[in-house]
Amino acid sequence: MSEKYEDANSIISDLESQMALANLVKRGEYAACIACLSGDVLKVALKSGIPYAMAEEMAGDFWKAEMLADTVAGLLRNSELDEDDD
Repeated sequence: MSEKYEDANSIISDLESQMALANLVKRGEYAACIACLSGDVLKVALKSGIPYAMAEEMAGDFWKAEMLADTVAGLLRNSELDEDDD
């Protein structure tokens, strides 16, 4: 009986590891896309005649806002999972 219990724990542990890795890859892809979009914000702002320092700040603000939103969403998702476990 304990052997089956150990096997189940092993399967659950493996699934958790796979899900964590998949989430990390997904967040990395999201960060790369946001980096590209931040560059687009900078380029468009410069083409519109906005001074470089201000355009750079705009792009940085966009990056920070999007990455913060992703982080908060991840924390909320994790807290919801923790609540489901209780």
